[in-house]
Amino acid sequence: MKQLFRLRCMLLGLGVLAAIPLAAVDTSFWQVGTFDEVLKGRLSGVSLDKDGVLRLAPESQPVFSPDVTMALSMAADREGRLYIGTGHQGKVFRTDSSQKGSLFFTASEPDIFALAVGPDGALYAGSSPEGKIYRVTPDGKSSVFFDPKAKYLWALAFDAAGHLYAGTGDRGLIYRIDPSGKGEVFFDSHQTHIMCLRFDAQGNLLAGSDPDGLVYRITPAGKPYVLYQANLPEIHDLAVDSRGHIYAAALGGPGGKGGAPFLGPNMSPGPAVSGTTVTVVAGTEEEALTAQTRPGETGPAGFARSAPMTVGFTPPAANLGKGSLIEIAPDYSAETVWTSNNEAVFGLAVKGDQVYFSTDTDGRVFDLKPRRDSRELTLVSETGQAMATRLLFTGPDLFVATSNIARLIRLGSSTVKEGTYESSVKDTKAISRWGTLTWRGEVPDGTAVEFFARSGNSERPDLTWSDWTGPYRDPNGSPIKNDPARYIQWKAVLRTTNGTSPSLDEVTVAYLNQNLPPEIRSFTVSSGAEAGNPAGPVSPSFGGGGPQTMTMTPGPNSFGPPARAKTSASGNATTFTWQAEDSNGDQLVYSIYVKAADEREWHLLKDQIQQTNFSLEPHQLPDGEYVAKLVASDEDSNPAETARKSESVSGTFWVDSTPPLVTVAHQTVSGKSVEVQFLVDDKTSPLQSAEVSTDGKDWKDIVSDDGVVDSRQERFSVRVGGLGPGEHIIMLRAYDAVGNAGVGKAVFHTPATP
Repeated sequence: MKQLFRLRCMLLGLGVLAAIPLAAVDTSFWQVGTFDEVLKGRLSGVSLDKDGVLRLAPESQPVFSPDVTMALSMAADREGRLYIGTGHQGKVFRTDSSQKGSLFFTASEPDIFALAVGPDGALYAGSSPEGKIYRVTPDGKSSVFFDPKAKYLWALAFDAAGHLYAGTGDRGLIYRIDPSGKGEVFFDSHQTHIMCLRFDAQGNLLAGSDPDGLVYRITPAGKPYVLYQANLPEIHDLAVDSRGHIYAAALGGPGGKGGAPFLGPNMSPGPAVSGTTVTVVAGTEEEALTAQTRPGETGPAGFARSAPMTVGFTPPAANLGKGSLIEIAPDYSAETVWTSNNEAVFGLAVKGDQVYFSTDTDGRVFDLKPRRDSRELTLVSETGQAMATRLLFTGPDLFVATSNIARLIRLGSSTVKEGTYESSVKDTKAISRWGTLTWRGEVPDGTAVEFFARSGNSERPDLTWSDWTGPYRDPNGSPIKNDPARYIQWKAVLRTTNGTSPSLDEVTVAYLNQNLPPEIRSFTVSSGAEAGNPAGPVSPSFGGGGPQTMTMTPGPNSFGPPARAKTSASGNATTFTWQAEDSNGDQLVYSIYVKAADEREWHLLKDQIQQTNFSLEPHQLPDGEYVAKLVASDEDSNPAETARKSESVSGTFWVDSTPPLVTVAHQTVSGKSVEVQFLVDDKTSPLQSAEVSTDGKDWKDIVSDDGVVDSRQERFSVRVGGLGPGEHIIMLRAYDAVGNAGVGKAVFHTPATP
């Protein structure tokens, strides 16, 4: 279905752009319709399901905004009043039945991480650091209920008998306090922190730890059992649904275990959703503490011992990241149902068999509904705050506490009448003309969907951008009335008059890039040795000029190959190489022009070249000094009137197909010694190196009489001694700058010794 829609969008987009003066052949289409793609935009009053479908969201109403930064904890009493514990001023606020908020209690310590309402109707507040548990009656009278002598009080929970349980740090103890305020250590986890507490339907206490990410089940008699160990260091919150499934919010950095618990909002946004399944094999409850030791003593390495372990299981395959949501079934099987490397889960709440969780990216609230063979994930709301720290159901309404501006927000059961979605900004990489905006969705009676668009040439929308144009209503395509620009953004407005929500499945924007000229990144010309063949040895450096004396030991005549093969004139090709690209992705064709140093006009050497290199064989051009010009064109991909070209001119290069001329200027034989002077002359390019051989033996490098082989004319002096009687040959081979080799020889006789 989506493929048919996309084909229709392409045809409609092309139809509109056909009326625009073409700047390129290919029209591009920007499609937004997947969960990840839609999540890049901004949601206000709309929800997003796992298939990328947008609908109107539950009604979101700000309830209370205390003048503090962070909301850290939340609780509700039987009368429907809400309590919000905050940081860093030790304040607890209360809303009345009309949801009007006011300051209720102030502790001596700065942070209130834990709140619970007791069977007696009083509020119990745990303060940190070096805090206490306070009991505050409904009329606001407070007293110290219990002092655990702990640095942090992270969690409070009441059992059915009215006992209060307190999760603490930094020694990882859980205290049980009776109604009179007398407390004792109920469980020593040998962890650093117990971050959260929750009771299941059987009266077992569930607890989450830091830094080993453990989820405990502790019986009323105090017997512990590890249900799960996360790949992240902190279990921040726990919840139990109507089926007895346990949900654990795990968070931490990519470093894995050992991270500090969350004490402040230092997380960065960016969603990623995936899942992985893990099967847990249950052990006996007596094994629960066998391998546990407190971090900082000998643990947590004890979890790797071969002794009986807390629980045997296959760890989740999910990457260590920032946040995960884990579901633990009554049969001990566990599954990571949501994970992100950039987004952390903070608050959990359940409604029947649905679990809601909140994150630290735009204060998002997600809803996860179990299905027969899958789960349905929905982004219910973006609160617009930095993070949503706590969730709490009271009746049909879900309350959200946020931080980085502390606020209490109510998500109701009815949908809003209007919601807006703003897409991410699309970078088309060049100035573009706009085609149609087409979309797919459902618009029942009493509902409407409208679109608007704006464009500009800065990466982020600002005052230089155009105003929003629209509305665009036709799902089959509305021409976008924006001026050409590089960036574009659209927004959708969903409305209802009867409580029924329209839906938006996919949006496509057609655009046409302005045709840009090709870009030539490099253009080089190599001839002879530079084109990949060795051009002979570089002349060795000597201090001063003058003839070089070489002492050679002659041997039997052998005219074998030289020690180092040099480039011959027949292999002296001139090679052109280049790199070029086209921003529009057009196919490029190339032409090469040349002109000699004494010429004024360019002469075409080769056109319609498809590859990025070209070789000129020897003798195709007369010897001499040249420059070359490369022209790159996108004419094969564009109409003639809009095709673009770019050109680049090379540096000077030599075409030289003639080897140096080597002649003998003078030779003198004196007994067993001989001295030969060679003259070498090249009509086109400078000489580069030379080598000499006696009687066909090994070739040895030689420099010119002036000490450097670098001119078109050079003189070489060779002196050889210790020669036997008879005929001898001294050969000199010289190379020019492009690798041509010329050879000359001196033939002489040495007399027999009398």
